Amino acid sequence: MTNEQRPKIELQQTPADRILEGVAAAGLIVLWVLPAAYYNDLPDTIATHFNAAGEADGYGPRITLWLLPLIGLGLYIGLTLVNRYPRIFNYPVKITPENAERQYQLATRLIRMLKTGIMWLFTYLCWLIVNSASSGQATLNPVFLWIVMGSVSGMIMWYMWRAFSGK
Repeated sequence: MTNEQRPKIELQQTPADRILEGVAAAGLIVLWVLPAAYYNDLPDTIATHFNAAGEADGYGPRITLWLLPLIGLGLYIGLTLVNRYPRIFNYPVKITPENAERQYQLATRLIRMLKTGIMWLFTYLCWLIVNSASSGQATLNPVFLWIVMGSVSGMIMWYMWRAFSGK
């Protein structure tokens, strides 16, 4: 079944979907508040990149702190818009009229979970940069990278299990 032949279904958000949307929006708001609140207190040069060991290995002007909120806003808008058209997604299972609603619901939930994770990841990174610039200690716990990778992998595995299991 091609994308054009897939059923067009108007999905209703569940309470869990609304919570995820709210938590993602809160993350986006905090992501914008952090630079606004601390920008004038930051030194002219701040850490802008951290290596896998958690050490700052890139520095730049403090205005680069605004890149995280700008990219975050673009991702938030993009993921929100694409999530309105689940029939155009790629699926690991064949979409039929019988399973379309369930598969669409699962896929849109995954997008919401990823969007929420991304917003809070960017918020944490923004806070980390502000904190490191304020304290002079530009380090990131290397465990953070594993937590991020594990979280994303976990979300995708959850989706795949649900998509194939029929649960």
